[in-house]
Amino acid sequence: MGRIGITFNYWGNEWMEDIEEYERRMARAAAIGFDLMSFSQDVLFLYTPEQKKRFVASAAEHGVRINYMAGLGPKQDINSDSEEDRGRGIAHLRALAEKASEMQQMAGGGGGADVGGAITGVMRQGLDGRDKERCWAHAVAAMREAMKTAEDLDVTFHIEVLNRFEHFLVNTCDEALRFLDEVGSPNLKMMLDTYHMNIEEDSLGDAIVRAGDQLGTFHIGENNRRPPGQGHIPWDEVVAALHEIDYDRDTVMEPIVHMGGGVGNLLAVWRDMTRDRDLDEAAREGLEFYRGKLAATGSGAAGGGA
Repeated sequence: MGRIGITFNYWGNEWMEDIEEYERRMARAAAIGFDLMSFSQDVLFLYTPEQKKRFVASAAEHGVRINYMAGLGPKQDINSDSEEDRGRGIAHLRALAEKASEMQQMAGGGGGADVGGAITGVMRQGLDGRDKERCWAHAVAAMREAMKTAEDLDVTFHIEVLNRFEHFLVNTCDEALRFLDEVGSPNLKMMLDTYHMNIEEDSLGDAIVRAGDQLGTFHIGENNRRPPGQGHIPWDEVVAALHEIDYDRDTVMEPIVHMGGGVGNLLAVWRDMTRDRDLDEAAREGLEFYRGKLAATGSGAAGGGA
């Protein structure tokens, strides 16, 4: 089923921390049993070359592979009517590919680098009277340009399918499939997330099956953004569908549980979601719960069936 990881911001509410804190989080993730961590794009842009070398060395020491969560700033909107904004967005996506590739080379290469997230538009943005098809065409054209750099550098981009409250462009698996088809790059995949799917999809299992080999990264979390097992996501249906498509790529647990800071304010966490639980223990329980579902459904599904 591939690697299972966790996001860096499970242990905090800011998009960027010093390297000592990130080393502590890598150690905690590895001790729990994760073999992957997702970090903010800020690591790529704000760390010095020396810090980057230390960062990848620490990941290797703990046996943790790294991927990156990315986004676009207000003046980098690739679905904007502004040619200047779209140009800045393309430049940012190209820079993401370049810097992720550099980090992968520091880590010894192998398998390319992965960058995913809200990269089809600016988070929390509405249509505001614009035509969605025009915005769509802008985003597709911009992504085609950016993917030329990603392909040259063996970097895979994963567009996150977001719910309607976080962006307007790509809200469902079917919209993501259309976007990928129109961009036409082998290095562009989709990222499905059970939290967002719970809002937008008629059936989580059916959407996973339709995604098929276009599913590049899978985010897991409950309807309330706590770790798996603390909400009402239909996990048997989810993992049966993953088995049906023989999913063997990265899975990332993405609990968002802290109020305040850059993360809590952007992602609308308006109350403490930790239940005063020990964070490591809650993550361990979530990982064991999910792995248990994978094992049980894999042994009894006989090829799947959502």
